[in-house]
This record gives sequence, structure tokens and C-alpha cells, in this order.
Amino acid sequence: MLKLKVFVLSLVFLATIGVIATNAQIDSIAKSHIEANVPDAQHFDEYLKSALEEYFKGRTGKDVSVEYELLRLGPTQSGIAYPKFYAWIKVVEKEKIIDQGAVRLAAIDKKRFEITHYLKCSEVIENPESAAEVFPSEVVEKIKQKIDDDKCRGKI
Repeated sequence: MLKLKVFVLSLVFLATIGVIATNAQIDSIAKSHIEANVPDAQHFDEYLKSALEEYFKGRTGKDVSVEYELLRLGPTQSGIAYPKFYAWIKVVEKEKIIDQGAVRLAAIDKKRFEITHYLKCSEVIENPESAAEVFPSEVVEKIKQKIDDDKCRGKI
């Protein structure tokens, strides 16, 4: 009986070590994807604003600027996908906000960002579950807070 207990405890110990080693390997892979794709601090804002302005100029057909606020500090890494960032944006034309909402962006090759999803404020108000389909739960809560704080209900 004692031998069986020792054997079972040994298996549990080995399984735990295996999980720890696997998690460390996953963390290492995630870190390498982040390092390979997220722009350095010196260029981060420039590249992010450039991607946002290009996207919304194309979307609106107007000469707009874009203000952003990150909804989560740092990238989110899932598997082998590009690292993701989440932001609340305001599209401005001639000092007037003409659009606002939440974006998900992928950081690519340390040189650019690509907008993968954009949800207008009004879309989230009409269908609150839509945000949960794209954004992590903690980001969804921040989106809901931004909707209330920015009082975008019915404005855009």
C-alpha cells in the first residue's frame, strides 16, 4: 500500500513538473511573438496612430484624425497569432467627433498595426453581446464604462 501511495505521489509530482514546464514553454513562445511583432516604445504611438488614421480615412472618405486610449496596457498574446491591442477611439473631423468605438489591432513585424475589428459605440449599445464576441471580458467592461463615460448614446 505504501508503495502505491509513493507511486501515485510520484506521478502527481511528475505531472505537475510537466505542466510547469509546458507553461514556461508557452510563456516563452508568447514572449517571442511579442518581441518579434510589437513596435518599440519610440515608434509605438506613431505606428498605431498611422494605422488608425489610414483605416478611418478610408472608412469615412474624409480627412480625419484619430484619438485613442488603450483599454489594456500591453499586448494580449494568444497562441501563435499576432499580439493584440485594444483601444477606445474617437474619429475627429474639424474638431468634431464624428465616430467612436472600440478597436482590436494586431501588431505586425514591429512596423505596423492592422485593425482586425471595429465596433461603433452605437453597435455595442444596440447589441451588447457583440463586444464579448471580439474582446476579452475585462476589456468589455472597460468598453461599457467608456460608453457611459463618453455619453455616446444616441450621438453617433
